[in-house]
Amino acid sequence: MHMPENWLAFLSAILLPMLIGSVWYGPLFGKMWMRMMNLTEEKIKETLNPAKSYGGSIVGSVLTAYVLSMLITLMDMGTFTGGLTVGFAAWVGFSLPLGWQSVVWEDKHMGVFVLNQAQNLIVFLAMAGLLGAWR
Repeated sequence: MHMPENWLAFLSAILLPMLIGSVWYGPLFGKMWMRMMNLTEEKIKETLNPAKSYGGSIVGSVLTAYVLSMLITLMDMGTFTGGLTVGFAAWVGFSLPLGWQSVVWEDKHMGVFVLNQAQNLIVFLAMAGLLGAWR
């Protein structure tokens, strides 16, 4: 079993997606995202289950940080640029194709796909860059 080399870096990487997401889907693109999703602030408040949403996000972040850390170690990419390379490859190989499935099978709006995948790219790069650099 792979153990992260730096637990502080690992814990910090787990928090990055929520930090980036709160800015991305808040002041930067929140209104645009709500429009594309046909949501209102009222509807979000009615249906939001914080334990489910934040809990699920943390579980996903732990898994992502663990796999990125493992890939960085296995590929001997323990530098900032090495981490960026691993993060980009993981985004292209995992996030992008899985996100595309929502467009082709669920008829999701292309704008939502682009917005979500741009945010995912930033998250993958930030997490992997941090994990690569902060050994």
